[in-house]
Amino acid sequence: MKIDRLLAIIMCLLNHDRLCARELARRFGVTVRTIQRDMQTLELAGIPIYAVQGPGGGYGIMDSYKLDRQLITADDFYRIITALESVGASISDQTFGETLEKIRALLPDRSMDLLAERSEKLSIDFTMLGGDPRKGDLFRLVRRAVEEERPLRFSYTSNKLESSLRVIEPLTIAFRWRSWYLYGYCRLREDYRLFKISRIVDPEILSPRFVRKKKTLAAFLGEVQGDTPPGSVKLSLKFSPPLRPVVEECYGCDQVEFLPDGTSLVTLCMPEDRWLYGYLLSFGPHLEVLEPEHIRTIIRELAEQVAARYQ
Repeated sequence: MKIDRLLAIIMCLLNHDRLCARELARRFGVTVRTIQRDMQTLELAGIPIYAVQGPGGGYGIMDSYKLDRQLITADDFYRIITALESVGASISDQTFGETLEKIRALLPDRSMDLLAERSEKLSIDFTMLGGDPRKGDLFRLVRRAVEEERPLRFSYTSNKLESSLRVIEPLTIAFRWRSWYLYGYCRLREDYRLFKISRIVDPEILSPRFVRKKKTLAAFLGEVQGDTPPGSVKLSLKFSPPLRPVVEECYGCDQVEFLPDGTSLVTLCMPEDRWLYGYLLSFGPHLEVLEPEHIRTIIRELAEQVAARYQ
């Protein structure tokens, strides 16, 4: 519908300095001429649209323009609040709560009942995935280093239980593979690295500020060969027939092959650390690691150690 496209165009222009007609046409699947007519419609509706000619030009909205809050529905507020609540709880950050209060103040009074009703239908808790709530102070310090663009020195234990002292130029905090990670340029390795924040010990913000590197987290991940993220391993697992309901629940159809005898073959990629070993052992005799060989060896040795303790 045209009204939906017009509202979407307003949102796009509010989030960008300028967008050319060709880019807007591509985004919304219409012709450049249609975008030009849409701009005329928005101008007639009182939206302060301006146009810049030539290379680098395009359409924009005057900086002084403020969007009426009623264009954001109660469902929109509900999604924003739910996301902030879940993320804030995972890192025990009080500032998320302060932001939530400000957003709730924007919600029209007549929508409060709807928001409360929706909140009873969906609850998201990242605390089991995002780490120990006691790591809140650590997370805030790491975030401050990122925001102030200052080097961060800390002790770090790798997934191979090797400890080292690192000084990095912190660039991005990201939630990946069930945990919070810090992406930055490691001065020790002279290369870009990902660090699991829960493994950072005794962090210290240094001076002076560094010049931010240009390689983004997305570019870094895009350079990874194949489909295995940094620090992860590609697994081939065989589950016995009794665990088929668990396999169907935990893994996507593109990861599973069900054999005629009821056996399930699962292929997936997971971060390799002590948590992974415990996860695989939790299935007991109903799981066999087929590949890679070094994971088979680790699981066998750990199982033997567990058996020896109970003899």
